[in-house]
Amino acid sequence: MALLVRSSDPLALAEPWPCPVPLTGFEEALEQSVFRSGLSRSDWLKRLANDLHRPQLLPLLWLLPRGWKLAPAQLPPKLQALGGVLERGLLTPALLAALADDLPHLLPPPRSDQPDALSLWSSRQRAPLPEDFTALQQAVSDSAREDDTGSSNSNRHAAATPTAADLSGGLTGGLVWRNVGLSFEQSPQERQCNSLVARVLNRLAANRLGGDPWRFEGCTSSGAWLAQLQQEGWQARAQLRCSVASFGLGASLPLESGGWSQVPLALPIRTGLLDGAGDERASLLPHSCLELELRNANQLLRLQYYQGTEGLCGWEALNDLQRPWQNDRQNGTVHYLGEPYAGERLLELLDLLEVIALVHNCEASERQLLHGGYGSLGFCIDSSALIQQVMEGRCQLFPVLIGGIWRERLLRRLDQLQGAAGPWHKPYRQALLDLPHDGSRHGSDALDAQQRLLACQPLSSPFALVQQLATPAPPGSP
Repeated sequence: MALLVRSSDPLALAEPWPCPVPLTGFEEALEQSVFRSGLSRSDWLKRLANDLHRPQLLPLLWLLPRGWKLAPAQLPPKLQALGGVLERGLLTPALLAALADDLPHLLPPPRSDQPDALSLWSSRQRAPLPEDFTALQQAVSDSAREDDTGSSNSNRHAAATPTAADLSGGLTGGLVWRNVGLSFEQSPQERQCNSLVARVLNRLAANRLGGDPWRFEGCTSSGAWLAQLQQEGWQARAQLRCSVASFGLGASLPLESGGWSQVPLALPIRTGLLDGAGDERASLLPHSCLELELRNANQLLRLQYYQGTEGLCGWEALNDLQRPWQNDRQNGTVHYLGEPYAGERLLELLDLLEVIALVHNCEASERQLLHGGYGSLGFCIDSSALIQQVMEGRCQLFPVLIGGIWRERLLRRLDQLQGAAGPWHKPYRQALLDLPHDGSRHGSDALDAQQRLLACQPLSSPFALVQQLATPAPPGSP
């Protein structure tokens, strides 16, 4: 049976959906919070607007349902222009692409004290990295002992534990902007190890900048170190993945019976594509990355590669809070694309990833792009699309939004770095030319975009909008 989604509530939940934790829909959570606070909706929203100086809450401007939108005049001055764009409805791929293209021209460059993409990629201005795996693990153990003695790092253990402010509910009727009561898949020490290994892979890749190469375990490239790990008995596999994006934003609401109900969040968009009835499809923006898993008998490392908001294109730890409605590897909320990369194919892939990071980070640094070029040089989904286009000659992701002028700049940068790119120069160049652009699709291009939209949806989700997209079209529908 087809599921209808209220246009005012694109984050509506469909029941029943099996979940080990209680879930409350976003609009229902807002309504409960206003009722419990004793405030009017307008006064409650004014209190919320005062919280938006915190960068992690900026996605709220996007995902608040119609009727809850904050008027530009309610926002801090620097957010009023963005609030005006988002006030009247959902973003489209065309508008997202235009924003990504124009932001570098409209906003001031990063402050001089902010590290650029190349500095982050090569670990300049950061604590020195150990030069072998034993020393890296020892650094993690030493940090864990400091935590046990009550150092300032001990809050890493309590990332999802209720605080006094959470329990009091503050001024929002109990709704808090994080997922209280959830846990991480790995221990704090394992997560720190993931982070350090991500830095190691980035630092090895940055040897492509030239100069005296940095070595880890005697290796000067990420592929060489991975090959060495495999010879020592480690298993390694990587695979492209998609899930619903929330930019790390979470929310939860205290239950009257005790405990917490989680509030699933996502970023809804208009797609610019029509369904069989001639209505425009809505969707939830995907997050995409390449997931890398390194495993031996005693240890598991989880990493992800993408163009991210952290300020660079490269590796980061895969240390996400376990949200069963968003990023569970077993229940279908994470959708893996294509076949896993392993063996020699994985070593080839790591070589390509070094070249992509080199080109993107050089371009971002020379042009002083905000957030390492995030948006301008593509979002996370664009970097995954580029990987798939080079390695497989196809693209299964939607929306792909890296704009024409930025592709041209990346092509010029790639040509300047042709020697460092080696055999990847030609396939990388061709992939930039062949990748679709989803700012405007019609005719056969729209059919291709529809197929890519469906190909990267979660296989299972509590969001009614996702379930509606997965419902087979009636016979005879386009």
